[in-house]
Amino acid sequence: MFDKEYPVLEELIRDQYEEEGITDYWIEPLVSCRGGRAIGRISDGDTVLFCCRRGEREVQLTESLVDSEFKRFHVARFNHLRFLPLVEYHEKFSHIKSIIEPVRPSVTLGRVLSKAGFKQLLITETEKESHVTFFFNGRRSRLFPGQKAEIIPSWRNFERHPEMRSSEIGSSLVKAMDNYDFIIVNFPAGDVIGHLNEMELKIKAAAEIDAALGKVYKQAIALGRTLIITADHGLMERGRNEDGSPSVSHTTAPVPFVVVNRKLGKHSVIADSGSLADIAPTILSLMGIDKPPEMTGSCLIKDIPVSSGVVLVILDGWGEGNRDPRINPLEAAETPSLDFLKENYPFTRLRASEQAVGLPSGRSGNSETGHLTMGAGRVIEQDELRLVREMERGLENNKTLKDAIANTESGASVHAIGVLSESSSHGNIKELLEICKAARLNGADRILVHLILDGRSAPPRSAIDLLKKYRKQLEQYEVVSAVGRGFALDRSKDYVGKTKRVYDCLVNGTGKCFSSL
Repeated sequence: MFDKEYPVLEELIRDQYEEEGITDYWIEPLVSCRGGRAIGRISDGDTVLFCCRRGEREVQLTESLVDSEFKRFHVARFNHLRFLPLVEYHEKFSHIKSIIEPVRPSVTLGRVLSKAGFKQLLITETEKESHVTFFFNGRRSRLFPGQKAEIIPSWRNFERHPEMRSSEIGSSLVKAMDNYDFIIVNFPAGDVIGHLNEMELKIKAAAEIDAALGKVYKQAIALGRTLIITADHGLMERGRNEDGSPSVSHTTAPVPFVVVNRKLGKHSVIADSGSLADIAPTILSLMGIDKPPEMTGSCLIKDIPVSSGVVLVILDGWGEGNRDPRINPLEAAETPSLDFLKENYPFTRLRASEQAVGLPSGRSGNSETGHLTMGAGRVIEQDELRLVREMERGLENNKTLKDAIANTESGASVHAIGVLSESSSHGNIKELLEICKAARLNGADRILVHLILDGRSAPPRSAIDLLKKYRKQLEQYEVVSAVGRGFALDRSKDYVGKTKRVYDCLVNGTGKCFSSL
């Protein structure tokens, strides 16, 4: 029997909404309690299934559970804990088998330019550090010779700083442009602020990015550089749905592609049916380098101008969408710089979602997929699509999963950590339930579920509705904790303020108590 002194999980989440005024994203750890004590804690000898499938946001929590040299905060030393991630989250975890083995392209733009002796700068803020480095370089943590990364710390409170570090990124890029042959820069504000409800914050973010872009354009023209402006996926172009409700999820919209060079005019020839896979071949053509056979993308322009170097600007989450400013923050915002460039230089739209970037049909693009595709110069079958195929074949037959469950010690528990969402690119509730089902079919008796509440790719306060929707499936297991994505999937290196809270929840049972679903 559950303790009646504690509220059920839905009631406790509702209390956080009403008492704390927060969304799912920032809900602090909630733990299942019985007899005055938290239950379902991770212990030595247990098996942990981490059911998320991107990487950069999963690294910190993974480190705390598996890294024997971890020193960011005090952790227990597990000698017999089995840890099975859905995908490989980082090269440093390559010794840990994953349910879906990683695809790591051997040839990338960064590597080709490095071999040619070009100096490269990779610049963004901490929110997108792994995208311009790890993912753009083909899921490799080490920079290639000649590459340098400049990472500007992000603000911790995005709502108070919707502009993020756009101005600083632009100024740093302008200052450094003359010292590098190739620069990739990511402006994160479009993606980060695009996940918030408030339309005015999105409008302000777009305007600040555009102001920085204006400075970058002037410097590129002055130095004779070719400036390419594009995005990795859609999001910001849809701030509201048709019914007026906030839109906070990635979209399948195409993204802009502008080539700016003082020797190019508006009517210079440019392809009109390309994808993100065509960007690397285009850059190589501009830099006078033959495209390697591994890159199956094509150059998007036929008139190759003389250029002293290339600057690739990624407006993260900046799609091409509805022209109605009541729906589209990018139309409502003052963006004179980008408007001018689109009107006066070669411009087209690129596909950045679904099969064009190796995702299942109907799936929106995301930052990881976008940067990986741009860097590789070809379509790479993404982990999400490979997982769909694995589930179609029967996930219970996956050898790595079967072995993990078979080797779980008698009396030990199986823990499944996953996202309570139907639309997050980090994973979804259906995948979590399929993995739990596969574990049960392979003999796992006690399966404990730890939910990561979304609040970004899903409506900000949708956890209660999702719990009700999937109650019957979840009741087949034990839901023993819940915590907001802002804590569980932090990528800002805030180990003590965020990751530690989640670790303490999972291992020590620290958090507010609930009694059941």
